[in-house]
Amino acid sequence: MRTKTTIAGELPAGRSRAPSGINPARRVAAQQTDLIRNLIWLYIVLWIVEGGLRRWFLPGLASPLLLVRDPIVIAVYCLAASNNLFPMNGFVVWGGLLAALSFINALVLGHGNAFVALYGVRCDFLHVPLIFIMGKVLSEKDILAMAKVMVWVSVPYTMLLVAQFNLPQDAWVNRGVGGDMDGAGFSGALGHYRPPGTFSFITGPSQLYPLFAACWFSLLLARQLPVWTMLASGGAILVAIPTSISRTLALSVAIVTIVGVAGLFVGGRFSFKLVIQFALGAVILGALASQSPVFQDGMKAFTARWDESTTEQGGFQTAIVDRVLNDLFGSFAGVKASGLGTGFSTNVGQKTLTEKVGFGASEGEWGRLLYDNGFILGSLLIGYRIALAFSVVFAAFGAWRRRSTSSLLFASACFVIVLNGQWGQTTTLGAGIIGGGLTLAAASNRRLSSPKNRLAH
Repeated sequence: MRTKTTIAGELPAGRSRAPSGINPARRVAAQQTDLIRNLIWLYIVLWIVEGGLRRWFLPGLASPLLLVRDPIVIAVYCLAASNNLFPMNGFVVWGGLLAALSFINALVLGHGNAFVALYGVRCDFLHVPLIFIMGKVLSEKDILAMAKVMVWVSVPYTMLLVAQFNLPQDAWVNRGVGGDMDGAGFSGALGHYRPPGTFSFITGPSQLYPLFAACWFSLLLARQLPVWTMLASGGAILVAIPTSISRTLALSVAIVTIVGVAGLFVGGRFSFKLVIQFALGAVILGALASQSPVFQDGMKAFTARWDESTTEQGGFQTAIVDRVLNDLFGSFAGVKASGLGTGFSTNVGQKTLTEKVGFGASEGEWGRLLYDNGFILGSLLIGYRIALAFSVVFAAFGAWRRRSTSSLLFASACFVIVLNGQWGQTTTLGAGIIGGGLTLAAASNRRLSSPKNRLAH
């Protein structure tokens, strides 16, 4: 006689069972998976606030806090391994091999400092598996919750940027790392500095706001963005563009916006109502922003810096496109065979080896990989980053073909950071890992990729 069960994993009637009616091993595995999700949330929160901790609340621990997310990553890996969730793909296997070669090269042919070599390996490889774990464990509910939190956070975050924009560098909100009264703002224009937000430098906001924009468009396309939330958060993102005085932030948000607008038309089923809603919202936001003194002051400073750094430096082609290309391919000239040793061209490496803060042999990421590891090994590391970046994008396009736009939005926010971001700088490393992980999570989740799902359009 057949027996009925009502819960997956429940034993037939008459047999012993766990008090909850669920297989104990499966229950423990589910609890540990939930713990992994919570640790990923903690990783993201720490990425956003660790700069503020180093500047405002725990300045005496500024150096140790650089590694505050590393224990979280290791804990996630331990839990993932115990639940068969740790990825053993080509990026993890080849990453381990390249990490070993980089470490040996640094000790034998490079600077010879084990701590600096470990730090270099940490920057290039330690956090990479987290991208794939996020892709496995984050659900539709997690991504929706993440997007909603990000959209709401954008409003007070922009208020912080505005305060930093208007206040002098010795104000509390502008203090630098370790409580430095000289301030954390980078030179901007018209007496204003580029505000760092809760990060150590402007690079943080320039990577956070594209993620804000990706979340904003994801919720809009999912019909999960109420009108007032759309206007408030959209206005905050719009105001932050000139207030940041950052060309990188402006261009990155523009790229995400192009992908988001395209999603209104080619991401799947066309919605005339949604297009009209977006168009009206854009008109209202533009009209309100143009009358805002904060936006006007920001535009003056942003325009002045654009003219000084772009127009007067040969225009967009020379000042931005040629510069990017030179950062990518110009580094191959003059590279030695063995290199200086991984970790050398990082702030931590320079402080340890020379007692001075700097970027070492190269400020650019591909230059760092080449000069620190040598031509052959450095080229392999660059190839690794290229493959990782394009694997993320290909996953996003695969989801887009299944009528899911969210993955492509996250990919547009993180592609350049994964490809050529300065992973020797802890904020940029976190941005690349989080963006890549959210991209794979949105792409791999079957419900997110389904035409019938709320995030498929």
